[in-house]
Amino acid sequence: VDLRAIVVLSGPGDFGVRLYAPSGTQDQRFTLYLAGAPATLTAVLPLLQRLGLEVLDERPSEIVRPDGLRCWTYDFGLRLDAATQVAVADRPHAEVAAAFCAAFGAAWRGEAETDGFSALVLRAGLSWREVAVLRAYARYARQLGNPYGVADLADTLLAHPDAARALVALFAARFDPTVDAAVRDKATDEALTTVRSLIDAVTGLDADRILRGFLGMITATLRTNYYRNRPFLSLKLDPVAVPDMPAPRPKFEIFVYSPRVEGVHLRYGHVARGGLRWSDRPQDFRTEILGLVKAQAVKNAVIVPVGAKGGFVVRRPEPGSEEVEACYRLFVSGLLDVTDNLVDGESVPPPDVVRHDRDDSYLVVAADKGT
Repeated sequence: VDLRAIVVLSGPGDFGVRLYAPSGTQDQRFTLYLAGAPATLTAVLPLLQRLGLEVLDERPSEIVRPDGLRCWTYDFGLRLDAATQVAVADRPHAEVAAAFCAAFGAAWRGEAETDGFSALVLRAGLSWREVAVLRAYARYARQLGNPYGVADLADTLLAHPDAARALVALFAARFDPTVDAAVRDKATDEALTTVRSLIDAVTGLDADRILRGFLGMITATLRTNYYRNRPFLSLKLDPVAVPDMPAPRPKFEIFVYSPRVEGVHLRYGHVARGGLRWSDRPQDFRTEILGLVKAQAVKNAVIVPVGAKGGFVVRRPEPGSEEVEACYRLFVSGLLDVTDNLVDGESVPPPDVVRHDRDDSYLVVAADKGT
């Protein structure tokens, strides 16, 4: 089995993964296949641990293929924590293994973050992309000044996996373009009823507030590019409907999230212009942008009654100019993904984007000084 996995590696940097259950044991084993360069335990173990597993042992091997390519296999013994064992007990092992390997692969490639939300893949039976939706809402809530940390939000969802699944189901009911428009309202109402009943059954006040915060942000979302399968997630929101948003509330807001970049665009009218800023405040960049747009409203009151401002942060430490430019492109692409196009004077919606607002093809941005 290992040799077959090594044979198909395309070249240096390629990798493969396998999760299997040895007969006669409840523990799992996971094998990582690497071509071209070895890995360190420091790089691998956090990814496995965050997925809700305890690493028991490791068996490394090195193999040189006939074509001269050096390959490494790392075989890990794993044990699921008690809550995760219960969660996967009734699910086919092939399904669990596929979801786990996809999540590990996404994290290894840098397409997904490794944090407390990662364990929702096994605990709640979600795909890694569905988990990324909940993670994005959590990071947006933090920018709004939510009193709970991102880790607290993850822990609450892990403690209530049924609610996590129901929140994702509500998101899908609202935005899945394959859902027929005639049944979308009914599917959304049913999903809302399920979410609310699960939240009503929660006993802790903090957990209740956190879960209702997720619910409020999802129902306040007007558009998303999730179903366009981009390497970033865009959420266009109605600020009036977002719980606990600090004043002044813009008319429209777009939040862009990815492991590489986060950004926000605040627009205070259907027609409003303003620049984009490269921020160095990852913990509260929205607060910085909010201050800038308030100052802009005072300065430009005679010329432009309302304004717009945007900003983004580069999440990798000490980024070079190429990474900053790449993140700037990702951010602008994220804004455009949920903005209508004008073709011969007619508003054309973005593909695979379900809209819960009117036509909106106005998006004027420019680089601020220093961007």
